[in-house]
Amino acid sequence: MSIASEIAFRIVGLFYVASGVLVARTLAMSAVTDATWSAIVGKASHPAERAREIWLAAGSVCVAAAGLALMLMLDVAAPLFVLATLQQLVYLYVVAPRFFDPHDAPEPTGRARTRNAAFVHLAVTVVVVAAAMNGALRPWRAEPVWLLGAAAAAVGFGALWTLRAMRVPEGGGEAE
Repeated sequence: MSIASEIAFRIVGLFYVASGVLVARTLAMSAVTDATWSAIVGKASHPAERAREIWLAAGSVCVAAAGLALMLMLDVAAPLFVLATLQQLVYLYVVAPRFFDPHDAPEPTGRARTRNAAFVHLAVTVVVVAAAMNGALRPWRAEPVWLLGAAAAAVGFGALWTLRAMRVPEGGGEAE
């Protein structure tokens, strides 16, 4: 693999790490805002809204983990990208239309942007899988234990932070 393509993979990986973190942060802020609004008006939001936030937060952790694996040029990036892509496509074409959208229809422009981002992610996934199949990504088992431990700790920390941040404050969102 050329140095230019390795740098490109690492930059794409960094982009997806940052995207995952920013989406998780945005969703956490949205959860707090929704809980505050529900407490003010004295009416709980629809359960589908909370389920949507949780689904998207889980996806953001998966996207960030895939990005980190790609930044490290590890072959495990391929299955993580596939998992993240499947999560996005299942959301867009199965879960959201059936369970979330009937209660809170998305803006057409926003949904179109989300679909476009999912298709870009799908294209990147195809490239990452091809790179892994051609040996351009390193086997994760051949990496030093400290590197794998640090990566696992980063993903674990991100997942725990996301779980904690998505927690609704005590009494938030419940009508009294």
